[in-house]
Amino acid sequence: MEIKKVLVCVDLTPLSLKALEWGKDIAEKYGAELVVYHELEDVYTMIKTSASFGMPASPDLKEKAEKNALDKLKPLLKDVQTECRFLIEAKGKTADRLVEVVKEESPDLTVITVDYERTVTKLSSQVLVIK
Repeated sequence: MEIKKVLVCVDLTPLSLKALEWGKDIAEKYGAELVVYHELEDVYTMIKTSASFGMPASPDLKEKAEKNALDKLKPLLKDVQTECRFLIEAKGKTADRLVEVVKEESPDLTVITVDYERTVTKLSSQVLVIK
């Protein structure tokens, strides 16, 4: 089996950080690109709620949340021995967006936690579920 790209869905829970370790180890073993996907669900919700009340959200809300997520994730991957890329967005709920992200990224392996196993519809890649 050839693995060129591993996508890991991380929501910063302890279990998802365990998934990140698995994804990192597999990507290093195969010399694959590691894509770390994190959805800013709370930021998406705040932006949508603000818009529904006719009030703009803080203009730097998304940027601050992205930086905060990167500040938490980068130290966990400081010693990664393969190409690593972060995909941090605020476009919806993780369970909804993950299917689209997998289609766009076309990973050979997607690593998710058991939390998403039942809520995410069929993904177009091999899936490793971390419990």
